[in-house]
Amino acid sequence: MLPEIRHAKIIETLNNEGSVKVSEISKQLQVTEKTIREDLEKLESRGILKRVHGGAVVVEHDDSMLPILKRRVRQRQEKEVIAAEAYKLIEDGQIVLLDAGSTTLELAALLQHRTLTVVTNDTKIAALLAESNQIELCVLGGYRRKGTYTIIGPSAMQMMDELNIDIAFLGCTGVDLERGLSIFHREEAELKKRMMKASRTVALLADHSKFDRTALVSFAGLEEIDVLVTDEATSSTLLEQIGAMGVQVVRAE
Repeated sequence: MLPEIRHAKIIETLNNEGSVKVSEISKQLQVTEKTIREDLEKLESRGILKRVHGGAVVVEHDDSMLPILKRRVRQRQEKEVIAAEAYKLIEDGQIVLLDAGSTTLELAALLQHRTLTVVTNDTKIAALLAESNQIELCVLGGYRRKGTYTIIGPSAMQMMDELNIDIAFLGCTGVDLERGLSIFHREEAELKKRMMKASRTVALLADHSKFDRTALVSFAGLEEIDVLVTDEATSSTLLEQIGAMGVQVVRAE
């Protein structure tokens, strides 16, 4: 089993249970306890977990491996102002894609009275927009990743390949000048690639906590996005470097 697959399984267990035991995860993944301890050491070096005797526990910070209900209240004010700026990029009648996430959920709340077609892989966004008489709603098929509202899987990717999107609003876990945009789960990364390919314009919504960090799987370079919407706490120097790549930078205040 590849190391990145083991790491994803460890992170998923942490997300669901808050801790992992070396003995249990080694049996589950059919590798030695020494291998698991080495995996935990690597993940700890990236700030993803904290090793304890016999295993590891969740680190209480802003990374996306935290349980979804905790994540949605982090940087709430920043997410709201980012969503308000993103709202201005949308024209009535467009086909809009909202990626699963807490900032896109804030954006969805602003769109209920707009005349739009909205595509999403987030069950919470879908439930919110299902109440709107103005929105034509398209929900990607697939299965829900445990501990989240995110729909992933082969069906979602196949469906995404068939769609044409005017503007897509994506989220991620990490934004890094060299490693680009990254998240923890490979399947979700593959779906995001298809979302970008299907979209005429790609906008990344990322608050300041996402910058200068990387998650497990990179899915795009910064130069592949068209617009970055972030908050005023993000480094001006960093934003200038991103702007030099040809990305339109929108700073919400």
